[in-house]
Amino acid sequence: MKTRKWAYLLTGLGYPIKFAYPDTEHALAESVEYINLPKIEVKIKRVFLTEKDEYEHRFLFYIKNGVKDDNFAQKFADAVMCSLAVVYDLTMEEVPTAICISEDKIKKGRIIRLKDVIGSNAIGSEIYFSLMQSITVPSQVLDYVWRIVPAIVDSKSVMDATNFYRESIAQAWVADDDVFEFMCDNSDIPPSQTQRARIETAYQNAFKAIEAIIGEPTKDERKLRMKLQNAGIDPDEEVGYNLYGMKPGKGPLLKKLVDMQQARDKKVAHGKTSTPRTIGYCELKDKQALARCVILSHIETKLKLG
Repeated sequence: MKTRKWAYLLTGLGYPIKFAYPDTEHALAESVEYINLPKIEVKIKRVFLTEKDEYEHRFLFYIKNGVKDDNFAQKFADAVMCSLAVVYDLTMEEVPTAICISEDKIKKGRIIRLKDVIGSNAIGSEIYFSLMQSITVPSQVLDYVWRIVPAIVDSKSVMDATNFYRESIAQAWVADDDVFEFMCDNSDIPPSQTQRARIETAYQNAFKAIEAIIGEPTKDERKLRMKLQNAGIDPDEEVGYNLYGMKPGKGPLLKKLVDMQQARDKKVAHGKTSTPRTIGYCELKDKQALARCVILSHIETKLKLG
């Protein structure tokens, strides 16, 4: 008896389109491509999700060549989402999920009919919208995502760190042009108390992302330097947010981290403080850039060590 193989359809993420929509199913079945992640035994395939005459570009993945493992599948989906946050500062409103389907539902190796995934009576349901809505990112971003996803899946501390970073940018993130306008208008610290609270929460999560990698930063700079180095992070690397010469500007990673810890202890970590709550957009982006550098430096070290 032939063993049934299972695959997982990843919601929320499409892929860059390099060609026009094909007119025939025969064209869809050509040039099936795989992305192999041997360290975590995952194989990814580009597929088409079809409803009537419309085709949505999606990713399908196999675990250990077809094993059914719902917990691991969702962990992989979470890692993809977290990697997009760290690599591309992208976070989605709907959390990507992994939907299990039997391999025999995949037509001509690459086509998945919507009704085979959710049935014929699910149009308008929550799962329908999660399947039909997606974002796309540049191909070079996806290439790097697939490079670092195994390191995220394989390490609880890295998974935690990337998820804290994702939560940080989900709470408060602004584009460079917007920050420039805020600084020019002297409105870097928003007048809205609600928005100030969001900035503080985002700042705290950026700090937690760093803690997940190196542990609680010590106030002893010599020991802190050793902690960073042990995690594969260069304490003297110039990091931070630098736009048109506005402060804080770039500086040594170690000093940035010390400054962040002090600001967090005095202005962010407690409900009542003796210090004015003056964390603004530019300061937040500076420390989000710091957290991102710490995470990616640690991941790159893990990848080099194998």
